[in-house]
Amino acid sequence: MLSVVAIPKICIASSTRRCLSHTAKKLYAEEYKPTAMSSNAPSLTKDQAKKRELKRLAQRKAEAKRPAATNPLYMPVTMALRYLRAAEVGRPQSQQTINLTTLVVGERGTAPLSGSVTFPKPLRYIKVAAFTNDENKLEELRKKYPNHLIGGADLVARIKSGEIPVDFDKAFATPDIVPTLQSQVARILGPRGVLPSLKKGTVSDDINSLLEESLGSMPFRQRGNSISLGVGKCYFSDREILQNIISARSAFKAAVNNQKSKKPNLLSKTTLSSTHGPGIVIDFA
Repeated sequence: MLSVVAIPKICIASSTRRCLSHTAKKLYAEEYKPTAMSSNAPSLTKDQAKKRELKRLAQRKAEAKRPAATNPLYMPVTMALRYLRAAEVGRPQSQQTINLTTLVVGERGTAPLSGSVTFPKPLRYIKVAAFTNDENKLEELRKKYPNHLIGGADLVARIKSGEIPVDFDKAFATPDIVPTLQSQVARILGPRGVLPSLKKGTVSDDINSLLEESLGSMPFRQRGNSISLGVGKCYFSDREILQNIISARSAFKAAVNNQKSKKPNLLSKTTLSSTHGPGIVIDFA
């Protein structure tokens, strides 16, 4: 009579695992084994690669010309702001920034877009200093910008003595006071990057225009295939954010018009997002 030998379960389990492991390795090797066809597949010629690139460019240009409302993620700006504000509930105000991102379609070799936007409602307060010896200009600037540092040689002397701290973000001057600034406070303002100079474009007889352009102005530059910049805070009103978006659109279009190229870039899909919120497509045409 045959005797039945009991095989420990642990041996069966171990054998099964080894078998499954061996099978998995074999299947993986078969799946990723390079075939003769893939290894010998011819690469694209220069003409084929160029045709493919032109085809993709044409597709991106066609996409750029489509109305924003055809996108499934489209919302009117006022409705988009409701969702973005909801996404920032409970966050610190410093982190509640509304950002605008516009895709740029252009041919290879075209210079990236750049410029600056002057917002009706700046994202942050900028303190400036204006230096001039012209009494008429001083009186005009003091009335127009009472919360900023405005003065002549007396202001320079007070900065030199340490009576007035250098806590301003930008400084402008008229040509008549530049020698005084250079000789008296260059070592104080220079290291902080706020010494007015012709090279930086912060010295001009029309100092009033310099201040108007500087207050609320934000530079932008195309990175890769898009331009992105903040256009407001969540606590801004809808009207304030809309006005900033309109200013951004005008600045972007001006940058396109100023391009020295036979085929300038196109502005494509534009999204509005918040620091922690999603991207929502808006009408930016």
